[in-house]
Amino acid sequence: MRDIVKMTLADQIYTILREDIISQKIKCGEKLTLKALQERFDISSTPIREAIKRLSQEGLIDHITNIGGKVVEINEKDIIEIYDFCSLLDVAALKLALKNSHVDDVIEHLKKSIELQENSLKQGNIESFKLHSDDFHDILYKYANNSKLYDASLKIRSLFSILTNRYQNFVNVETVVLNEHKNIFEAITAKDSDRAVILMENHFEHAKNYLLENIRNNLNS
Repeated sequence: MRDIVKMTLADQIYTILREDIISQKIKCGEKLTLKALQERFDISSTPIREAIKRLSQEGLIDHITNIGGKVVEINEKDIIEIYDFCSLLDVAALKLALKNSHVDDVIEHLKKSIELQENSLKQGNIESFKLHSDDFHDILYKYANNSKLYDASLKIRSLFSILTNRYQNFVNVETVVLNEHKNIFEAITAKDSDRAVILMENHFEHAKNYLLENIRNNLNS
C-alpha cells in the first residue's frame, strides 16, 4: 500500500505555483501578488504567504514583502552560472557513483534509461524523452548516496528546468543529448572515470552553448 501524504493548503499552493513557474505557464519576471493569488485559490493570504516564502527560499521568486513576489528573471550570466554549477554537481555525483560498491547496478540502470530515451525518440514523444533524460542524471545522484549533494542540486536544477522549458522551442538537440549520454555510459561501462568526467563536462558545455546561441539568434532575428 502506498503511503498517504497529507498536504496543507500551503503545500498545495506551493506545488501548483512551482510547477507553473518551472513549466513557464507563469513566465520569468511575472508578478505574483497576494491579491491575485487569493482570488485564484479563493483562500486567505496566510497559506499563500507560506508558499511564496518557500518559493523564494528555493530561488524561484524574488519575495516582495506584503505584496507577493516576482518570478526570477534569468540573463545570460545566470545561464552560464547555472549550467556550470550543474556540471560541477553532476561530475561530483558521477565520481561518487562510480566509487559505489554497487557500480554494476549503476550501469544496469543507466542502460535502461538510455533504452527508454531511444524508445521515446522513436515514438516522437519528446516529453517522455525529457523525463528519461533527466533520469539518466538522477541515477548518478541516487548512487552517489550523498544527501547534501542531492539537496544542493535541487535548487539549481529547478532553474535549469525553467531554462529547458522556456527555450525548448529553440533547442532541438534531443539526438545529440542521447548520443552524449551513450558516450558517457560507454565510459562508465569501461570503468574509465576520467573519460566519463570529461564527457559529462562537455555534455553541459555543449548544452550551454546551444542554448546561448539559439537565444541570441532568436533575439537578432
